[in-house]
Amino acid sequence: MAKAIWNGVILAESDTVAHVEGNAYFPRDSVNWDLLKDSDAPVTFCHWKGFASYMDVVVDGEKLPGAAWKYNEPYEESALIKDHVAFWKGVEVTGGPEGRGQVEASPSLRSGKCGWEALCWLIRHSEKSELDAADIVANTGLTEDKFAAAWQTPDVQRYAKRYRWTLESSQPLRLTHSEGNPVSV
Repeated sequence: MAKAIWNGVILAESDTVAHVEGNAYFPRDSVNWDLLKDSDAPVTFCHWKGFASYMDVVVDGEKLPGAAWKYNEPYEESALIKDHVAFWKGVEVTGGPEGRGQVEASPSLRSGKCGWEALCWLIRHSEKSELDAADIVANTGLTEDKFAAAWQTPDVQRYAKRYRWTLESSQPLRLTHSEGNPVSV
């Protein structure tokens, strides 16, 4: 049986967890909701799972900010995590499955996403070392006049930093990729 534990207290416990990208996602009805509170942590975006919202774990008055998360409306590719909660940031998960579990399909599909969401996908999956306006429009639907706002989106900036992309020029539009492994952000 998988358990999520912090400060000696069981936060969630279940025989049936969804296993995605190495994380155990506990079914909603297996979570002790009295120990989770809405968090001030910003919503984050994953190009194949969707938008994650965070909760603080609170045990005996001690708070672990943003240590639980859920996807309220996960994309179709990761539908098995709907109505599930995962934990991190010091929460110990025991008895869960080993390995990575379900991961992003390869090749990854844009699945009709456009705008800044598709820009995250492009930054993550482009095999090119340089992208110009034509590449960006073809893969995201973003025209040069809409690109600046999309580029400033916090999740696009997080993806750009993680996957080593830099805006080299806005006129003409050009992104460049630096060699190396993804960095933690």
